[in-house]
Amino acid sequence: MVEEDKQITAMEQALRRNRQLNNDQLAELSMVSVQRIRAYIRKGKLKLCDYPNLADACDLCAGPIRQGKLCIDCTVRIKEDIQLDLERSKQKRTQPIFLSRNSR
Repeated sequence: MVEEDKQITAMEQALRRNRQLNNDQLAELSMVSVQRIRAYIRKGKLKLCDYPNLADACDLCAGPIRQGKLCIDCTVRIKEDIQLDLERSKQKRTQPIFLSRNSR
């Protein structure tokens, strides 16, 4: 916990000097890894609204995001995939399962 506090303090000091830093620049100046910075963003210990160039990474494509866990493109793709799966399952349900002798 003490190490975490030191890292957060180092990041906050660097961001006070220049709030325009991006993740890589902040990592270099504060000696905190980019992965740790991302973890602090996820935990809410670094507020992205205060620092316009900081970003988290999308869980699927690793693209930059400002909120949530997925970027807009991945969210749309997942929704479209779900919709397509629902339509396919609906079509399967409407197809006859058993054929009678009279249906030949």
